[in-house]
Formats: sequence, structure tokens, C-alpha cells
Amino acid sequence: MSTFMVGPVAMIQTIILCSRSFERLKQFMTTLSFKNGQKEEEENKAEIRPSPNQGCGCCERCKMNQPGIIPVRPFLECDKHRPYLCAYCCLDCNVPICLKCTKQQHNKHTIGDIFELNENASSGAGNQGRGPYFYPKATVVGSRAHNCYEVIRRQANKQAEILHNIVTDVLQEALNSVDEMELRDADILEKYENELKSRDAKIDGNKDAEVLYQRDEEVSSDKNILSGKINFRAPRFLKGMPSTKEINAQFGIIKPSVIDRRTSKDRELLSKPKPLFEIDSQSKYTLYVRYFHSNKILQSGTGLELYVLNEKGECLETIQTVSGIDMPAGLTVLDDGTILYTDYRCKRVRRIKSDRKIEEFATTEGKPNGICGTRSGEIIVCLQDCHNVQAKVVWFDHFGNLLREYTHVYLSGPTSVYENINNDICITDENMRNIMVIDKDLDIRFVYDGNISTGDVSKFTPRDICCDSIGHILVADFTNRVIHLLDEDGHFICYILTKADNLSYPHGLCVDKEDRLWVAERFSKKIKVFQYLS
Repeated sequence: MSTFMVGPVAMIQTIILCSRSFERLKQFMTTLSFKNGQKEEEENKAEIRPSPNQGCGCCERCKMNQPGIIPVRPFLECDKHRPYLCAYCCLDCNVPICLKCTKQQHNKHTIGDIFELNENASSGAGNQGRGPYFYPKATVVGSRAHNCYEVIRRQANKQAEILHNIVTDVLQEALNSVDEMELRDADILEKYENELKSRDAKIDGNKDAEVLYQRDEEVSSDKNILSGKINFRAPRFLKGMPSTKEINAQFGIIKPSVIDRRTSKDRELLSKPKPLFEIDSQSKYTLYVRYFHSNKILQSGTGLELYVLNEKGECLETIQTVSGIDMPAGLTVLDDGTILYTDYRCKRVRRIKSDRKIEEFATTEGKPNGICGTRSGEIIVCLQDCHNVQAKVVWFDHFGNLLREYTHVYLSGPTSVYENINNDICITDENMRNIMVIDKDLDIRFVYDGNISTGDVSKFTPRDICCDSIGHILVADFTNRVIHLLDEDGHFICYILTKADNLSYPHGLCVDKEDRLWVAERFSKKIKVFQYLS
């Protein structure tokens, strides 16, 4: 058993001195690495930056020094800084440039958007005999993609700064506790030493008390009771076990980009939706309307019946549902004409076949509400009042077998669900008063709060939701009596319908094969149809 005969105050001071020396060394290494990084960056810039006699190599006034230079075309990769795209233009040189060009060769020139270059070229300004810069519509996507990468970089750096600040706060708190511990222990040990010295002076004639310092496990019970000794256990640092997986979970992940080519018709929004016609609902209060087939719709309301209507408002068929004492809560029609609806009270999803026989499709853990079918043949159902969580969204296969579940802190009262053309799942939540959109990997893409920050609407009350053939998201805002139109990335476009369009408490929405919008008004017993795309 090893024993250290050292004074307690000297021991603590040694520990604190080592800790502070380590911190100074770490700060010095950080400063040194930062200076080295700055030096390397300046050297790289010096290599790229042209000399005053050399010129930038792109504009007309520098062309005499570097003949044969051919400027890059708009939205293509920059020859000097691949793979950066030429999303900007130099108005002095009248050439397209990339983001790095704006900070290096053209940093003292007038920088504009690439579209300004096309306008100047079309008007013949500064063309110098060259033809105008034409660019296809699809190349705008490339410029927007480049900007998205910059946004991701800024977000990642900001998140890293947040984590760095958290670590700094934790370190500072730990160092403060060590300082407090040092002062406290020094006072206590000094007090004990004075007491022992005073007592031993009376017994042995001012004989110094022997102070024993050793590990706790090395001190026996007999030595703990020695009246002339002090047992001191030095503080220890218990290192945590940080893992890359846990740090990644705190930092976040970067979802890979998805690039696909869509072959859809070029359709644009009309300046004002065109009302086509309206028909009467068959229910006292109308809830949902779904496109059936052959210009027919399926309508539900506050009753046990489902109604098949044509464009003239004629009731072609009445389907009696089995829902106990409650009405169908959610409604969807599959591609083969099969009808699925949710039985909220009985916690059942029921299926109506083409022969109108009703059978149980699935039993749910919570109370089912919104429902929709996907292109892959799966069925998505919104559940409320579940056992362990307040709400969840579940997936079933075509036979009613549970495939997977999704829960989140933002999910509280899901009411309606729909799959967009990019396989995103759009969910309305009446309790959270928002729209949550998740991708096929069940990661949140965005949350839309109803654009309430603008003050145009009060409390956002989303009811039904649907998407059209080009990815627009349409949401029925019940209380504000408007229809919100978003793009597939969650950006607000406009209120496509408002009270000014004689819209009254919209509850149900659907878009048919011709991208006509059907709106079911709850109290007016009206189903209105609008054309909003060219």
C-alpha cells in the first residue's frame, strides 16, 4: 500500500494548476491551428487571384492579355471553380460567373443575377457581337439547387456552433465547480489541521500532526479512526463515454438530395380560380368529398350513408355503412374503386368492395381518423388516443397487416393524410394546428403553421388536405374560410380561395384527374368545383 505524505492544500493546488495549464495549452493549439488555416487560405487566394497586369481572363478589357478565352454559358459549371454553377453575372464584363468568382476575380465589379445578363444580352447591351445568352427553363433548377447547398452549409455550421457553445458551457460549469471545491476543501483542511496541531501540542509539546493522503480503498477501518490523522480523498474526473452515433443524433443528419425528371404537362396557376359549377350535398352537414371515377364523386357527411354523385348533382347510389352510432370519420377511394372508411368509435377500418359488401379491413390501437391509399398499394391511417402515445400514423398492406408506425412530438391530433407525387406524406393536425410533411424515410421535411405570422389569418384550423398532379399541396382552413396553396417544399404560394370567392367553412377537398378542385362546405350543403390551373 503506497502512502503520500503531502500537505492537503499543496495537493489541491497542484491539481488545479495542472488543469489550468491544460486549458492554456488547448487554447494555444486552437489559436495556432486557426492561424495556420488563415495562412493556407491566404496562400490559396494568392494563387488564384490574378495579378494587376494579368486581369480576370473573362471580361473584354482583360481579353487582350489572355486571348482565346471563351466565357462559360449560364447555369453551366464554372471553368475555374468546378463544380460551382454560373448562377450570377458580372455586369461590367457582361459574362456569367459563379459564387467564387464574385469573391475573387470579380470582387470589385458590379454583380447581378444571371437573369439580368439575359435581359442585357437580349437588348444588345454589351454583346460585343456575341449572341444573347439563352437558357432552358430546367436550368433554373440547377441554380436553385446550388443555393440549397449553401443553405445546408450555413445550417450545419450554425448547428455545430450551438453544440460548441453547449460544450463550452458544460466545461465552464465543471471548472467552476472545481474552483468552489478547492476553496471549500482548503478551508476545511486548514481547520482540521489547526485542530490537530492544537490538540497534539497539548499532548506531545507542539508535535506536528501527521497527515496521511492515500486512496479511499487503501485506507483500512483502523486507520480511519486514528485521532491524529486526516483521511483525504482527492477529487477525480470521471470521463464520459461520447460516441459518434450519439453526437450525430444531437447534431442532425443531412438527407441526400433526390433528382428526378417529371414528364408532366406545363401548367400554371390562373390569376384567379374559375368557378365551374356547384352541386348540392346529400347530407345535413357535409364532411368529405372524394373523386370516384368517370367524373363521379363520393360524398360523406354527418350520417351513416355515403353518396355517389355525378357532376349534375344527381345521386346515383347510396351506400349504407356499418359504423355503430357514429359516422365515417375518414374516407378514401383506391384506384380499383374499393372504398375504405374509418370507424372512429369502434376502432376499425372497414372496406366496401365493388359488390358493396362491407368487411373489416383492420383493427387499430387508437381511434382512426384520416385515411388514404398510396401508389405502392399501402394504406395510411391517422390514429388518435392511442395507448402509450397521444397519436400516431400507421401503414397497412393491402391485406390489413400492420407494416410500420410513426410518432412524433409534433403529432397530437392527426385528422387527414395524403400522399404527394414525390412520395411525401402530408398530415393535418387539428390539435397542433399545423401541417406536418414527412418523406418516405419518415423524416420531417417541414411543418407549416398556416402562415399566421403574416396576420392574414387567425387560428389555423386545417381540416382536409390533398395534392394535385404537379405537387401542389391544398389545405382547407375551416375557421378562416380559405384554401391554402403550398408547393411541395412547403413554401406558401397564395390563398387560392377566400371568403371573397364566396367560400363558406370548407371541410373536404379533392382534386380529380383534370386537376379540378372540389370543395365541400360543411354548413351550406354545397360542393363547389373550381379550375385553378391553366
